[in-house]
Amino acid sequence: MAGSAIHLHSAQPVVVETRDAFSRHGEELLVARYAPGVADRRFTWPATDITPDGYRDQEGLVAHVDGVVAGRAILETAFHPLAELVNLEVHPPYRGRGVGSAIVSHAIETAARAGFLAIHVQTFADEVGAHRLYARHGFLPATRGEMLRLWRFLNLPALAQFFYDHPLALFESTSGDTPRQHMLRWRDPTGEDQLAVAITGGSCQFDSDGIRPAVSTLRLRTGAVRLTAKCESQSIRVGESVCARIALTNEGSEELTGGFRIGLNPGFAIASDHPGGERFALDAGATLERALTITVEPSFPRELLCIASYWSVPVTVEVLLGDHTFWLTIEVRFGKPN
Repeated sequence: MAGSAIHLHSAQPVVVETRDAFSRHGEELLVARYAPGVADRRFTWPATDITPDGYRDQEGLVAHVDGVVAGRAILETAFHPLAELVNLEVHPPYRGRGVGSAIVSHAIETAARAGFLAIHVQTFADEVGAHRLYARHGFLPATRGEMLRLWRFLNLPALAQFFYDHPLALFESTSGDTPRQHMLRWRDPTGEDQLAVAITGGSCQFDSDGIRPAVSTLRLRTGAVRLTAKCESQSIRVGESVCARIALTNEGSEELTGGFRIGLNPGFAIASDHPGGERFALDAGATLERALTITVEPSFPRELLCIASYWSVPVTVEVLLGDHTFWLTIEVRFGKPN
């Protein structure tokens, strides 16, 4: 992939490249950042592979200023639709010169081009400088725990439509109704309309029990539309199946029409009465529930679980509801790989 040049706070351009010589450049940066003794620890940047569908399980991002390594990060892209930016580091002499911003911009653009629907990152709660950086790029605070997890939605049409209909919408981030649930909520200050997204999971890799975060619930109130959509699943072992439940509740006074379809990562199969998707007409006050059986096929690339930060794989539920299209994720949970 060609490098991208971004000019920020410096006479010299910041160039971010993908798939550079990771072990050499990564170690060079760490030696400069921490101590000369780091070189003896034989640090090696994780390998990057191309999956059968053409996207990489990890993107190594290296930033150069005038040919000198100034920063690096890893973009985890093992499983759609959620990407994660991890291990962002900028060499101290180059801080405040746009290096971190260039890496974050490159990660967002890379994930969006690859079709990811959201990107998230974990930071320490007191890393104010990191919070400023991510806030400038549209990240929002979500789960709090051992760390703080921030989200950036790359494609959530319901949110874009809500902002179009409610240009003064106010944002708030609060704890949810259950443990490890957090609500991202946008409210219209002039009325009752609101859009709320529930994110489940830990605040970081260390308090997640190996399960990546998921978008489990969406509540939409705008005009005549009053809808709550939820999805959930269970644990699974390779060779077995798991039942996932989808529930759509029309809480408004008018009929809602739309449809939903399922997006699977490679190596998964799904069985239901409507395997290709389903159209629905949901009367006022009615709930549509569907149980889906998800099976792991022998072709599932289990080795990716050893590379990815979590031991779960998302299944995407896309709900098509006029202008308010949105998506949820079901986490298919595996045991920790050996």
